[in-house]
Amino acid sequence: MSPLDSSSAQRSANRSRVIHALRQHGAMSRAALAEIGLSRSTVASVVGELIDAGAVVELGGDGPRAGNGNGFAATRGGTAKAGRPPTLIGLKGSLGAAVGVEIGNGIVRIAVCDVAQELLRHEAVAVDEQTSPEDTLLLVDRLIDGLLEQTGFRRDEVIGVGIAMPGPIQRRTGLTGRACTLKPWVGLDPRLLGEHVLGLPVHAGNDANLAALAEMTWGAARGLRDYAYIYTANGIGAGFVMDGRLYVGANGTAGEIGHTTINEDGLVCACGGRGCLNTLANPDAICDQLWQSHGRRPSIGEVIALAHEGDAGCRRVLADAGRHIGVAMANMYNLLDPELIVLGGSLAPAGDILIEPLRQSMMRRAIHAGEAVPDVVAGEIGIDVVVVVGAAAAVLRDATRFPLPVR
Repeated sequence: MSPLDSSSAQRSANRSRVIHALRQHGAMSRAALAEIGLSRSTVASVVGELIDAGAVVELGGDGPRAGNGNGFAATRGGTAKAGRPPTLIGLKGSLGAAVGVEIGNGIVRIAVCDVAQELLRHEAVAVDEQTSPEDTLLLVDRLIDGLLEQTGFRRDEVIGVGIAMPGPIQRRTGLTGRACTLKPWVGLDPRLLGEHVLGLPVHAGNDANLAALAEMTWGAARGLRDYAYIYTANGIGAGFVMDGRLYVGANGTAGEIGHTTINEDGLVCACGGRGCLNTLANPDAICDQLWQSHGRRPSIGEVIALAHEGDAGCRRVLADAGRHIGVAMANMYNLLDPELIVLGGSLAPAGDILIEPLRQSMMRRAIHAGEAVPDVVAGEIGIDVVVVVGAAAAVLRDATRFPLPVR
């Protein structure tokens, strides 16, 4: 390779590193970009080239914001002199779009984000849980076309689609496991099926894992490299981020804490075990406990609302659920030592009614209790979008499988 070729290859590699960092972290200051291992002079040169190429733009210190009120964007800056926020460098949003899809129990959600990590539009449609996977994806295809038309992106400008499933996906085979709560999807490969029906490159992942990506990209875990996200929906799952990457395990089942045994003599779980966390603390288990005291079975949203209004029974069942989850969290902490635990999903609006008993339960059982136990906070992204934007985030962050038209 001639010196000229070598220099050109190095410049291309440096541009790729900067673009990769912006995809991972959102808009960044030049100083923060230098922390990825490039000199300040190299960062200045690369950023100048990318600005001239129309790939990145300079932004105010507050970073990009969506004009329609729907959007959010992650930024990573630093402290400028005299307290003024530094100028940030961000990818130009018009370079492309990522689509997130959540295929849940009784609902399909779609979201479109641009490559600047702005949420542009999202939509949800109720579906029959017994609808075939092919028909579900045909519905998804139509919804994608509708949202793209609203956002002004063409279909050939979509860099990829992330699909979130309510259950584990086997890492080696790509097949959904038997623990998937959408039974028509069990044993199928959602990535291959999605690419066949949608005609676009697809990433498929577990809903809790992708929700963890959402909180790391836009929410309570921004900037962290080791944290745990607890997702509460039909069941209780967890997404583990270790050294900045999702950890899914050898078979894709890492994080199935809903099947952690809490009471060996407890109720039989759908998995066949006894006393799993799901039988004690998932939303259905919480609501089932209120028949006698309330004369009916309220929804989890009602339970949380009544608890905030002071209803003693509702406060009690939420606190009990928090204590049970805290047992599982103590075991998880002793194994993984995360910086932070984020509680998301349908139980997150309970706030301290559930989180404080959870924290106390975990403190009593974790090693170094009272010294190094991580904080537990409610997620910052609502249950209506956290999974679907996490599915889009998986595409936005993967520069290898979903490249941008920039070299």
